[in-house]
Amino acid sequence: MHSYIPSTLRRYRNQRHLTLENVSSIAGMSVQHLSEIESSKRDPRLSSIERIADAMELAVMLVPEHMAPEIRRYVASQGRVFTT
Repeated sequence: MHSYIPSTLRRYRNQRHLTLENVSSIAGMSVQHLSEIESSKRDPRLSSIERIADAMELAVMLVPEHMAPEIRRYVASQGRVFTT
């Protein structure tokens, strides 16, 4: 699995001061399962990613591969529009 998803889930969980127990309880999965997803030890199903995201009030977006770098730059710039 690409490391972007697990690291992003962990970062947002920590930013919201949520514990593994909080999120796993809301998402309906074990703490160990969530921990393994966040540490890239387990390749989750999309449905698991959606449940985790819902538990943290995040949205899951699927985008075409060629647009991913541009979207990541936009998000990293906190929505500031820039031209090249």
